[in-house]
Amino acid sequence: MQKISLPVISLLVIVLLSSCLSVFVPVETAAPLQPTIALATNAPPSIQSVVPVTTLTTSAQSAPLCASDPIASACSAPLAEVRDKFCVQKIPYTQIALPVGTTFEPVGPLLICTDEGIRGGMQIITCRSPQINYSYDLKVCNSACSAASGLTVGTGQCSEGYGYSAANACCWPVPTTDAGCALFKVDIGTCQ
Repeated sequence: MQKISLPVISLLVIVLLSSCLSVFVPVETAAPLQPTIALATNAPPSIQSVVPVTTLTTSAQSAPLCASDPIASACSAPLAEVRDKFCVQKIPYTQIALPVGTTFEPVGPLLICTDEGIRGGMQIITCRSPQINYSYDLKVCNSACSAASGLTVGTGQCSEGYGYSAANACCWPVPTTDAGCALFKVDIGTCQ
C-alpha cells in the first residue's frame, strides 16, 4: 500500500474541518413566537357580497321612441268661450263655457270664479272682480292631461323623463305640470 504523506493528510483534514466548521458557528436566532389566539369576531363582508350602486344618467331603453305624440289628443289645452256678460246689484259678471272636466284657476287675487255646473254639455263658470273695466288671466287646464294620462313612468322600459305608452308600445316625454293648460283673458266690464 502506498503511504500518504502527512502533509497531504493534514491538508485533507483541514479542508474537511473547515467545511464542517461553518455548521458549528453559532447563529443568532429570533425569539420564539408567542402562540396566537383567534378571537371570534364578525368577519368583514366579502367582496362578492358588496354590490356597488351606480346611477345611470342614460339608460338603455327597451321600448322605442314614439313616432308621434301618443297623448296629443288627450293633452290639448281646452277652448274657453265667453257666453254672457251681466250685472247683479251693479257688480259685473262674465260667464265662460269650458269643456266638461276642465280645471280653472284665477291668476290674480282679484278675480273670483265659481263653477255653475254643466249646461248644454259645457262646464259653465262665472267670474267677477271688484275692479271694473279690467282684464284678468284665467288658467284653464285639460284634466286629462296629467303625467298619468296614458304614460306610465318607472317601468324600466323608458329613459328618465319619459313615460311608457302601453297602447302604442313606445316611450314619450312626460308632460310638464302646465301641459294642456292655457291662459284665457277675462274682461270685466262695467255696470250702469
